[in-house]
Formats: sequence, structure tokens, C-alpha cells
Amino acid sequence: MHVHIESIQKRRTTMKKTYLVYLVCLLVPLLFCSIGQGQDKYPSRPIELVVPFGAGGSSTIAAQIYSDALAQELKTTVNLVTRPGGGGIQGAAYVARARKDGYTLLAGSGASLVNGPVLNKADCPYDPLKDLFPLANFVEAASVFAVRSDSPFKTLAELKEYARKNPGKLKAGIGGVGNDSHFNLMLFGSSNDLKITSIPFKGGGESLAAILGGHVDMASNTLATFAENMKAGKLRGLCVVSKTRYPDFPDVPTTLEIGEKEVDLGSWQGAFVTAGVPQNVLDVLIPAFAKVFQKPELIKLAEKAQFRPDFMGAEEYRKFIELSIQRVTKLGKEANLIK
Repeated sequence: MHVHIESIQKRRTTMKKTYLVYLVCLLVPLLFCSIGQGQDKYPSRPIELVVPFGAGGSSTIAAQIYSDALAQELKTTVNLVTRPGGGGIQGAAYVARARKDGYTLLAGSGASLVNGPVLNKADCPYDPLKDLFPLANFVEAASVFAVRSDSPFKTLAELKEYARKNPGKLKAGIGGVGNDSHFNLMLFGSSNDLKITSIPFKGGGESLAAILGGHVDMASNTLATFAENMKAGKLRGLCVVSKTRYPDFPDVPTTLEIGEKEVDLGSWQGAFVTAGVPQNVLDVLIPAFAKVFQKPELIKLAEKAQFRPDFMGAEEYRKFIELSIQRVTKLGKEANLIK
């Protein structure tokens, strides 16, 4: 009986070992397959480039300038997708929450990386420095205060006088709550003790349509958004938020020239990816954007669209954003825009 029990136990041990061998044989190929897939060459499928504003605004214009060149450099399709809302925050949040695989990029600006998160910190669902990785900056986009060509306001001084005498009656169109143009407008109002009613839209394109249609008295947006209609004589630029005048609009003074020293917050357009993507993805994206953003033919297109080339690599760009957040926080508190 004892011998019989030992025999049974040996058979069970042998069967267990056999099962383990079968299990290893099944799992090892799957393991190697998984490792192989994780090491697929990036990119191996189309990339989504998210613009957090609607069509017609400077973010879309800038992204359209470089998206085709980026696709050629990466040897894959780059799909331009607009996700407007929340002054650029909704689109940025979408990228911040995306899979960490490098197939979702953000065409970001100060609105979604600095102003929005600073002015609406409690409601912003992401940390711009922790949840998004800066790849490179492309251009600077100056803001402009503009009115229709038939507006009674010929200068910014005249507009200020009207706003001072009629608190809250002056309606200003903006491309989104918290974007650079909106922040400049708020600084302008607070520094001059003016009450201006801001009318937010889902992007520069909608803001442009509103002022052309006479639905607002003035608009604050990027020069790139308004340039074509300013050249056509449909809009009149009262001032440009820049250190120097723009060659195509020599008659439009800078805010500094006319004494608006506090209204000097510049805007910019760059590229970001979800934080935490693998290093092999960054090793592809960082040099790709550095090459694309410095292509002479794209720089010419950007200048024609009223942008100023302002390339910054990944490390420099991160430092720039950190300083921008500090500056906007300081300006916002001084102007009582941040509690």
C-alpha cells in the first residue's frame, strides 16, 4: 500500500512538471511578441496633432504651416484635429490624458500652457509642467487690438475715452477665455481702470467673424488672425502688442509706443507631447521638430502669416514656460486678476 501511494505521488509530480513545461512553452512566445511590439519603430502609424482652438485662429494657422513638413520628416501621416473649448484647456487636457505612446501631440500656446492654468488653476485638469512635455517652440504671435474700418474709434486713446465714460458698454471679442489676447485685454482694462465686457469665442476665427459682423465693438486677437482683413481695409489695428512694429503694418503703433507698458505679454506657438512617453519616442520627436521648425521655407511662410520665428529647443522651451508662468502669476496678482 505504501509503495502504491508513492507511485501515485510520483505520477502527480511528473504531471505537474509536464504542465509547467507546457505553460512555459505557451507563455514564452507571447512574452517575446509583447517585447517586440513594445520596441516597434516609432512612428509606425498616423499621429494626431491637436489644435485646442477652432479653425481660423493663429494656433490653427501655425499648425497648418508645419504639419505637412512634420509628416514628411517623421514619414507618417499627421492628422490635424481641432478640439476647441475652455480657452485652449479642453484640447490640452485631451493630450495630457492621452496614452503615453507619442501618437497624440499638442499645438500649444500660452493660452493652454500658461494663462489658462494660472488664471483658472482650480478648474484646470492638468499641470502644464508635469502632464505635458515641451518639444520645441515655433514662432511668436503678436496680439493686436482692432476695430472695424467704419468704427468711430481711430486710435486707442479714443477707445479708452469711450470705455471710461461708458463702463461695461464696450464689447470686446476674444478667441477664448484666458488666452494671450484675452490676458492682454484684461491688463489693458485693469491698468487704465476700465470696465470692458469680454465676449469669448471658441477661437480666433469666430472672434474675427464677430467683429466683421458688427457683433462686438473691438477685438483682441493675434495679428496672424486679423492680418488679411486689415490689409483688405476691413479692420483697423489700434495697436500691436510687440516691442517693434510689423513691416506690413507700419502705421499700427506698439503698446509701448503709446504708453501701455503693462500690456506687453507676448504670445507663442509650439509643440508638446503627453508627459511620460518613452525615451525612444522623444529621441525621434525632439530632433524632428528642431529640424522642421528651422526650415527656411517654413520660416518664410510663418513671416508671411505675420508670425516672428522664435525657435526654442526642448530644454530652453521648458525654462521659458516656467518663467512665463511666474511672470503671468505676478502680473495677474498685481492686476487683481488672480485671487
